[in-house]
Amino acid sequence: MDKQRIHVNGIDLVYEECGSGNPIVLLHGFCGSSRYWQKICPMLGDNYRVIMPHLRGHGESDSPEGVYSMEIMADDIAALLDALNIGRVVMFGHSLGGYITAAFAEKYPDKLSGFGLIHSTALPDSAYTKQKRLSDITVIREQGLSAFMKERIPGLFSNAKLRYMDEEIGQLIEVGLQMTPEGAIASLEGMLERPDRSDVLTGAKFPVLIVAGVEDNVIPPERSFSVTCNGAPRTTYAFPHILETSFEGAAHMSLIEVSDQLARVMATYLRTLDERERTRDDGSKEAAAGEA
Repeated sequence: MDKQRIHVNGIDLVYEECGSGNPIVLLHGFCGSSRYWQKICPMLGDNYRVIMPHLRGHGESDSPEGVYSMEIMADDIAALLDALNIGRVVMFGHSLGGYITAAFAEKYPDKLSGFGLIHSTALPDSAYTKQKRLSDITVIREQGLSAFMKERIPGLFSNAKLRYMDEEIGQLIEVGLQMTPEGAIASLEGMLERPDRSDVLTGAKFPVLIVAGVEDNVIPPERSFSVTCNGAPRTTYAFPHILETSFEGAAHMSLIEVSDQLARVMATYLRTLDERERTRDDGSKEAAAGEA
């Protein structure tokens, strides 16, 4: 994979690339970096140009002062795409990356031809989650980032996978420790502020992918599959453009726990968008021929 550093939106942003073809963007979760997508990238790179930024305050990107709102981080990604002369992309966001993806879809709809939320939600934080984020901020300030990461990272995996994931967990703790305490706190404060963006899902003009883990205790499936119609807990019937997938035996990290399965779901979704685009192009050509 090719790693680059670029100055956009007032900060230095690091990103990695692999593959070639139509561009897709993969946004990692809180405490992550492009390392989160290491297993997924090669599986999609044969057919797509895969771009994986390190979010503001994460990995090797800059950690400026101030709250890292979802809108500011969406601006970072928009500026990156402009700098790379990329018009439209398909964007997948894991957890925090999904919050940013929803903000991006709201603010820059013309830059997207599709998007997916991976172990994420369009809902704002619940009262419980808000209190948990405030508690996390206190832990980071009083006990340090290392104590926070060592407690957080194992909790992202299913209990059944923990015994096999010692190496991966150690690597992800190292990735998390690339952050500064200030960057971690700024990200937590930004997540606390985000609004309900359910209308971004229901109003999308293209298929939207939502992926959840059955054993996810960070963002349970009912939070991911949150859009309802008259109280019915099934989006499929009310909004057929919203495509739901859940993985048995996975918690918050299907991109590592069941990476093959997630890559297949993402590839199928991308083919759905490609076919939709081809159908639209064929229809436009037929209409043009008819006018001629």
